[in-house]
Amino acid sequence: MNHLVALVTADFPYATETLCLFMAIQGAMTVRKGANSKKSMNWFHAFLKSTLTAYSGAAFTNMFMGRPTAMFSNDIFFGACVIGFVIVNYLPMDIGYHFFNTFLGEALYTVFSQVFRMGGVTGFSDAAYAAFKDTPSVWYPTPIFGPILFPVALGNMGGFFMKGFDAYLEKGMPWLFQQALASATFYHFYAHDAEGYVGQTVRGVVKPLGIAFMTLMGADEKEREDDVLFAKVIVGIFMLVMAVVRMPQFLGPSYSPFTALGGMMNSKKSKKVNVAPKSSKSKKNKAKKQ
Repeated sequence: MNHLVALVTADFPYATETLCLFMAIQGAMTVRKGANSKKSMNWFHAFLKSTLTAYSGAAFTNMFMGRPTAMFSNDIFFGACVIGFVIVNYLPMDIGYHFFNTFLGEALYTVFSQVFRMGGVTGFSDAAYAAFKDTPSVWYPTPIFGPILFPVALGNMGGFFMKGFDAYLEKGMPWLFQQALASATFYHFYAHDAEGYVGQTVRGVVKPLGIAFMTLMGADEKEREDDVLFAKVIVGIFMLVMAVVRMPQFLGPSYSPFTALGGMMNSKKSKKVNVAPKSSKSKKNKAKKQ
């Protein structure tokens, strides 16, 4: 298949190493441009803050499922944190920080760190489904909430850990919540819900278009019929597009397609409400003239 599919499904050489490194670089850049902008923070404080900014989800979320954290079980994760921190903070002439502060550098770590998150959403949904699929509720043949909320927790652990519960949620649903909730919901029902009416309905509507789309992407016959692969590709493309669109050079980090859609619907409602008073006033004016 084409390079876009290979990118969003992390199907390229040294994918794990590449994605972990850029995720660590994004965490280090976030701290360096924010709390440590004057480089006054103690190096150990800055290192741990950078690590948890990037990897709070990987560090803590698996504990909810009684699984070992990837930060301890996979050396690539913590090794990437060390290398990324050094690149951003300690290269000669600060070249690492200056490069990743350019548009090209920011685009690189934005794209690859988002591909890392895509794998988190689909992988953690798969893990929760595998753990709970044999014990669904009596009301639905597929477990619903676990395979959705587990990846949502993964994507938002950093916000809760770094900002605190109230500070993270005081302005409403954060973008990472919106993104993970939408992506995990679609992925879970399309990829896992083989017997439930929601999954069957979604696939009945989407799959004909999905087959055409995967054909366009260069998929063979087996890949075109693979529901899990298609769901990963769609989630991956959505998350990748949102990451680029929300860069400061474009629509900015405050943009959300969901709040934008809600704002459009609210504006339409307000226009409908404002029509009635104008018409009543015009009737009264006509009556006075007569």
